[in-house]
Amino acid sequence: MRQQRLHFLWLSPVFALSALAGCGGQEKFADSNVAVSDSGADKDLVDAQNGKVSEPASVPGKYGGTFTDTQLSDPKTFNIWVSADAGSTSAASPLLSSLIERNMYTLEWQSALCELPTVSADGKTWVFKLKDGLKWSDGVPMTADDIIFTLDVIFDEKVQTNMRESMKIDVPDGKGGFKREPFKYRKIDARSVEFKLPVPYAPARDILSIVPAPKHVLEAAYKKGGDIGFTPAWGVDADPKTLVSSGPWIMTSYVPGQRIVYGRNPHFWRKDKDGRQLPYLERLVSIIVPDINTQTLKFLGNETDVLGVPQNDYQTVKKQEKTKDFTLRNLGPTDNTSYFSFNLNMKSQPAKANPQLFKLFNDVRFRRAISHAIDRDKIARNVYRGLARPGYGPETPANKLFYNAETPRFDFNLDKARALLQEIGLKDGNGDGILELSNGQPVKFSVLTNVENKLRVGQGTIITDDLKKIGVDATLTPLNFNALISRVDNQVLPNKPYPPFNWHAIILGFTGGIEPHNGVNIWRSSGNLHQWEPYQTKPTRPWEAEIDTLFRQGAQQLDEKKRQTIYFDWQRIVGEEQPLIYTVVPDSLIALRNRFGNVKPSATGGVTWNQYEMFDLKATKDSP
Repeated sequence: MRQQRLHFLWLSPVFALSALAGCGGQEKFADSNVAVSDSGADKDLVDAQNGKVSEPASVPGKYGGTFTDTQLSDPKTFNIWVSADAGSTSAASPLLSSLIERNMYTLEWQSALCELPTVSADGKTWVFKLKDGLKWSDGVPMTADDIIFTLDVIFDEKVQTNMRESMKIDVPDGKGGFKREPFKYRKIDARSVEFKLPVPYAPARDILSIVPAPKHVLEAAYKKGGDIGFTPAWGVDADPKTLVSSGPWIMTSYVPGQRIVYGRNPHFWRKDKDGRQLPYLERLVSIIVPDINTQTLKFLGNETDVLGVPQNDYQTVKKQEKTKDFTLRNLGPTDNTSYFSFNLNMKSQPAKANPQLFKLFNDVRFRRAISHAIDRDKIARNVYRGLARPGYGPETPANKLFYNAETPRFDFNLDKARALLQEIGLKDGNGDGILELSNGQPVKFSVLTNVENKLRVGQGTIITDDLKKIGVDATLTPLNFNALISRVDNQVLPNKPYPPFNWHAIILGFTGGIEPHNGVNIWRSSGNLHQWEPYQTKPTRPWEAEIDTLFRQGAQQLDEKKRQTIYFDWQRIVGEEQPLIYTVVPDSLIALRNRFGNVKPSATGGVTWNQYEMFDLKATKDSP
């Protein structure tokens, strides 16, 4: 289970959904002490999440040892600047460092390749300066030219990258609307780069903390052309020796379908408090295991060192904690959300086939009735074995900074659900127990989810059973993930007909983050992940226009308290309108072997976020 986090990455539609096919990840801190405590989370994490303790001090370690983890899929490329899948991101992340980074324990921004940036009084000019003496893994000095080269690549329209759109900012278009513009950048000197933003931008650190590409290695490929040169560069058939690294590791071998092996980067920029080179560990091995159940078996068979434990495996794994010498930690609520959603797109093929049904989906009273009919406590108890809590909005208690505990809730109440359906005018005219539309057709639809995710299938079974109790005939249809994606495909491409959006309802989820604006592609009405009706040229619904405005305001408001108010309003609107009907928030359960030092568990980064300073307690070498 790869847990290293690179906050500079943005998800494409496929990657964002594919990441959800597994058991999920961990990020963020908790705000609700009661919620965390009730779930059985470790007390030290509860204290940390409430600001009662600071990050534990690191201790010097010995050199040597191997850390073995897993990832679900083979990479499709080692070129992180064009990757769009979880397997590629996992494979490349050990090779990378960003300009600055968040401390995954404290959530504070801290220096990385660069010192923390200097910012002008108006918030529009940012200067990043590389630390002195930085080198790539091949010994070549790192300079501002590498940063400029990387930005040139990202903003080249011929390069197939998902980073480009996320690095643009909303600015007035002079016609009463807004347009997306990139920021400007220039080299100041050999170590410094200046960024000029068109407007103040609160998430600037997130988009400016890029991972630089080695110009001396990749420029030749880029000069061949962005589409034919750079995009295929560093493919999976590349010699690992050519994959120059700025991170703690260099790749030494890759065997497709089996494993990726990494060795120490001899020029990694981090050092311990005594000035010794990090990392302490000698090797990192990532075994490719596409099945979550097999990952559990490999961990219990002592083949791997870390495991993200599915809730339904918790008791099985917990029983072997002492005999297999590991610690299973409950890190509290994740930032992962799980939701039930309707297709609200009246231009979609199924809407044209049954417009009355889709008009019903677009009635907020119907969506609230469905929300009232979802027994979140039962799902948490029966499907997640009590290792989850009800979810009601786009932020979870894990987000210490922006979670709105007052988000409207439509708790389980079948009588209230029936009353709302009656208010709409739905009746069971033939006495078969199923309500009818005004045209006499039954209120009947299918609910899709991915069959590989047993937790989602379990949710769907409970939800569809309870919906029948209020006269709604919902049929659960689990599909394999690729088939599911083909049904909900919303990607608009040249020469491609308008996507069919061939679905009624769906159970899926999104991974979250600390910064709400990183979810803008979900919440902006024109966003590609605005799942219920994406790519709108202008907001279809008044509340969508409100959310568009709030996200624009939130991005340009630099006062943290005012930003919090803005994003609280966003959560309130989502709670009222129920475009995504949230179900549960799972706990983060991670097992780690007891043979490692400098382990600092956090709800934000899991147990390996600081792998660069972790060490094998049995290691004996004083130098690499």
